[in-house]
Amino acid sequence: MRLILVAGALALIFSLFGTPALIKVLARRGYGQFIRDDGPSTHHTKRGTPTMGGIIIIFASLIAYLCAHLVTGNSISISAVLIFGLVISLGLVGFIDDYMKVSRQNSRGISGKQKIAGQVFFAALFGYLGIH
Repeated sequence: MRLILVAGALALIFSLFGTPALIKVLARRGYGQFIRDDGPSTHHTKRGTPTMGGIIIIFASLIAYLCAHLVTGNSISISAVLIFGLVISLGLVGFIDDYMKVSRQNSRGISGKQKIAGQVFFAALFGYLGIH
C-alpha cells in the first residue's frame, strides 16, 4: 500500500511540474495542433495547442514507480515491467500519430485503422508475454 501511495504522489508531482515545462518546450518548437479548415469553426481556437503531451504522463508514471521502489526497497515485478512496456508501446503509437501531424503540418496523422492495428498488436503481444 505504501508503494502505491508513494508512486502516486511522485507521479502527481512530476506531472504537475513537468506538464507546464513540457508545454513551453513543445510550443517553442512549434509542435502545435493543426486544424483542418473544413472543420467546425469552434475547433479553430485549438490551432497551435501543443501536441505530444502524453509523453509527460508516461514519463512521470515510470519515474515515479522506479523512485517509489528505491524509497521502499521493494523489488520491481515482472508484471510491472510488462505493464510499463505496454504503456510505452501504446504511447509510441500516439507519438507516431502526433509526430506525423507535426511533420506534415496538417491534421492527418496515421489513420484510425492503423492506430487500432498498432494498439491491438501491442495488446496481443503483451497479453501473450503475460501468459508465458
